[in-house]
Amino acid sequence: MDDSNVVAAACLSNFSATKQALVNAHGCSDFEIDFELRFAFFLTGLIDGDTNASERAFLRAAFTVLGWSPTYESLLKSRIESLFDYDLTQLRAASKHPVLAAEILKAAYTLALADGALSSDEQILLSNFADTLLAKDKARAVKAESEARALFDRDSAPIFKNVQKTNTTQEASLPPENDDKTLEEELATLNALVGLKGVKDEIEKLVHFLEIQKQREELQLKTAALSLHLVFSGNPGTGKTTVARILARIFKKLNILKKGHLVETDRMGLVGQYVGHTAIKTSEIINSSLDGVLFVDEAYSLIGGENDFGSEAIDTLVKRMEDDRDRLIVIVAGYPNDMNEFIQSNPGLKSRFSKTILFSDFNPTELSKIFKIFCENNQYKLSKGAEKNLSQVFQYALSDTGDDFGNGRYVRNLFEQIIRNQAMRLRQLKQTFSKKELITIEASDVVLPENSK
Repeated sequence: MDDSNVVAAACLSNFSATKQALVNAHGCSDFEIDFELRFAFFLTGLIDGDTNASERAFLRAAFTVLGWSPTYESLLKSRIESLFDYDLTQLRAASKHPVLAAEILKAAYTLALADGALSSDEQILLSNFADTLLAKDKARAVKAESEARALFDRDSAPIFKNVQKTNTTQEASLPPENDDKTLEEELATLNALVGLKGVKDEIEKLVHFLEIQKQREELQLKTAALSLHLVFSGNPGTGKTTVARILARIFKKLNILKKGHLVETDRMGLVGQYVGHTAIKTSEIINSSLDGVLFVDEAYSLIGGENDFGSEAIDTLVKRMEDDRDRLIVIVAGYPNDMNEFIQSNPGLKSRFSKTILFSDFNPTELSKIFKIFCENNQYKLSKGAEKNLSQVFQYALSDTGDDFGNGRYVRNLFEQIIRNQAMRLRQLKQTFSKKELITIEASDVVLPENSK
C-alpha cells in the first residue's frame, strides 16, 4: 500500500474524529491540534535533512485528506517558523491526551517510513516522541508503530517493544520498592534532588509530625488524625512522580504503609467506555494500590461533561479513600490552576485532600544543574563558552515561558538538540575525532535565542 494518497487516507482515518472529540469534551482548539500534527511532521522531515520527494508526496496527500488549504497550511507553517525552540514541549494537547498522542505518533512514523527504512536519527526522534507523550502507555506506542508499518510493504525491526501497561492490576504482582534503605537514606535521596526546596521542607515537616505521633501512640497518648492524601501541584517536569515514589517508601519506613509501593495511573487507567465499567476499572487500580500509594497524574482530566464517566471515577475514588483509609494514600497531580478546579469540583475531594504541595518551576541555576547531570550520565562535558550560552538560554526560556513550562523535560529535549548540533558540527570538520572532541559541547552547539544575543 505505497501509493501516497492511499497511505495518507489510511494513516489519518481517525485523526479528524479524534480532534473533534477533544474539542467537544475538553475545549481543545482545532488550530492547536492541527499545529501539533504539523509540527510533528516538520520535526520528522527535518531530523535527517530536508524532506525528499516521497515524503513531500505523502505530506501533500495528508494535507488533502485533512482538508488543509494552502493558506491554512501556510498559517501552521508560519506558527512553526516563529518558535524559539523546536522541542517536544510544543505538543501540549498531545501530552495531555494519549489518544491524540498516538494519532500524531502514527502520522510521524508513517512520514518517516515514506522514503524507505528508518534512519538512526528518525528512530531516535520517534523514540523521543513516544517517551515524551506516551511514557505511561507504551501499548499505544506499539499500536501506533504497528499501524504505520502495516501501510507499507517493508520489513524491519520495530522500535517499540510490546510491553504490558503498568497502570492496570498487573501492578498488584509487582514486588515492593527496594527496601534496603533506611528512613534517613530515603530522606537523603529526596534532599539530593535538584531544587524543590519548598517540597523538601513540606515533606520534612510531615515526617517529623508522623514520628512524633508514633512516639505518642507508643506511650498511649492521644494522636491527631491527619489526612495523608496529597495534591502535588506544578508544571510538567518538576519531579512530582519521583517525589511520590520516594514518599511512598518513606511512609513504609514510618510504618504508615505495609508495602510502600507506588501505582501510577491517569484518566485512561480509571475511566471505562460504558456505564458501570468505570467503577470496576477504578476499583481494580485501587485494589492494586492497597498498602501503598496511588498516584493519579493529570487528575483534573477526570472532570468531564454531563455524560462523561470521569465523575464516576471520582466518586469511586472518594468512597474508597474513606473505606480503605488505613491502607491507602492517594496523591493527585497536575497543573496548579487545573488542580484547584479539580479539588473544588467535588465536596468529597475537598474534605480528603487538605494539603497541597507546590512544585515550583526550576530556576536557571537548577536547570543548568539538571543539564549537567544529563551530560555526566551520557559522557559529555560543557566548555566554558557552552556553559555561558546555556545560562542565557535558560534565562530566556524562563522569561518567555507560559503556565506549562516543561522544566526537566525541557532540559532533556534541549540536551538532545544540543548533542545533535555537536554531531553536525563535528561531521563538517573531519571523519575521526579524539575523545576530548567527542565529549566536549562547545559554545556554537548551544544556539542562543535571537532576543538574547
